[in-house]
Amino acid sequence: MLASRRTVPALAALAALAALLPFLPALNAPFLEWDDLPHLVNNPHWRGFSAENVRWMTTTVQDGPYQPLSWLSYALDYSLWGANPAAMRATNFLLHAGCVALLYLVCAALLERGAAESSPRERSVAAAFAALFWGAHPLRVESVVWLTERRDVLSGFLYLLCAWFYLKDPKKPLRPLFAFCLAVLAKASVITMPLTLILLDRWPLRRRSWADKIPYFLISFAAGVAGLAGQWDIGALRLETGFGDRLGLAVYSLWWYAVKTAWPSGLSPYHRVPPGFGPSSPLVLGAAVGVAFLGAAAWRVRRRAPAFGMSLVHYSLILAPMAGFVRFGHHLVAERYSFLPGLALSVAAGAGLLAARRRATWRAPATAAGIALLLANAAVTAKGARYWSGTESLWKRALEVDPGSAVPHVNLASYYRNTSRIDDALAEERAAVALDPRRARQLSNLGADAVQKKTVRRSRTAAARRRRRRARPRDRALQPGRGARRPRAPARGARPARAGGPARLRRPENTQQPRRGAVVRGGARAGRGGLPPRGRAGAGVGRPAPQPRQRAREV
Repeated sequence: MLASRRTVPALAALAALAALLPFLPALNAPFLEWDDLPHLVNNPHWRGFSAENVRWMTTTVQDGPYQPLSWLSYALDYSLWGANPAAMRATNFLLHAGCVALLYLVCAALLERGAAESSPRERSVAAAFAALFWGAHPLRVESVVWLTERRDVLSGFLYLLCAWFYLKDPKKPLRPLFAFCLAVLAKASVITMPLTLILLDRWPLRRRSWADKIPYFLISFAAGVAGLAGQWDIGALRLETGFGDRLGLAVYSLWWYAVKTAWPSGLSPYHRVPPGFGPSSPLVLGAAVGVAFLGAAAWRVRRRAPAFGMSLVHYSLILAPMAGFVRFGHHLVAERYSFLPGLALSVAAGAGLLAARRRATWRAPATAAGIALLLANAAVTAKGARYWSGTESLWKRALEVDPGSAVPHVNLASYYRNTSRIDDALAEERAAVALDPRRARQLSNLGADAVQKKTVRRSRTAAARRRRRRARPRDRALQPGRGARRPRAPARGARPARAGGPARLRRPENTQQPRRGAVVRGGARAGRGGLPPRGRAGAGVGRPAPQPRQRAREV
């Protein structure tokens, strides 16, 4: 039997390893100059478990969210292998692999209770398809590869662990509650867990229990208040958008993430708000029609396919904190926000494959279509991982998707400025200002980069001059042109220079005054060692020294 108790963990591990393969091109990527700089590179507070660091990690709301468990996971990485981006990214990969394995177990438990009439083999195939569809999907690249988003994979792992504990034995509430507390400390977006447990009670557990959800709601309320306070502290919530704009953004987000799950094209690290976006724009109206169609379809098949309707409701509830009612930045949508909502859509995909394979005429086409879909998603994911392997390739990809966006130009200019590519930084800043003249910071950067460019040119010119000076011959007498030293005239009594060489000066003999105590033999005065004595101060070289007036002592 394919889905025996011994083979289920093996299948879960196999699905986890297969889901990691598309992300390997980005394993050795460096720290990205997009939130990795202030979050990790320039932040010393996560490097180790010192008392000061632990106090900071458990109390800070840097970058908005309150996530002490995520900071502690960074500190554990630093204690094991230092600030190594490849090793830290490997931790992200392992956490994501754990998420895929847990999703397989959760799907198997859901299908075992909700589709008991199907065979264990069919349920295992459907659970493996759902886990791989979610784990190797291109929308997961941002959360898995980006080191700043460690909170996504960590909170997702604990979120799925809580759901699996609850499905395995609902009568033991402490284990799922403890897992939920840890998940909240990793990222506050898991605050919808109480609603998820209520949906699980509705289907497939078919039970009603409200009292055990009270601790979950209390923890969710506290985590939500802390998260909003952190976002308000950094100014992420102080955006002048009305209720109509936020409602339109929420409707558009519900449709956008569902469409990109089915057809992952045009993915980018930054999606700007298009001009004229609002509740009456064509984008919002079209999204409203699509959301209404999905809701009507789920309602119509609620009895024949309850998993489809429950998955859509679950998807809407998980996405609600990030859909747009509460704005967390100036972007329109963000692919990392699909990490948890994609779980519900993947379960729906697995249930759909199971329903198709139960019919003999659809089994082979449905299986072939499922395999083709997984391979296509893996290929797009590998391509996206290569985009995320460097800052320059990442933002060039954003410009390919949306050439009219100014933010990629700004981030490219910052990257070029930090790598001393001043000409490229100036070009990107001019492009950003041309697209959005209101960017005063980029206007100031233009002046700063122009000054830096002139300074760099001057320093390069001075360095070139110094190199040329050092490359000249040391004997300046042999250098032609101005500044060459002229050879001195030979002194009196010097021997003539040999042909082909410079004149060699020789000091004339017996021309200097002897020192006191010098011994004279044969009428010649000599110093110690038989060498000519030194002349007096002021006596010229090559000129006879004046004879002394006193007689020398005779021996």
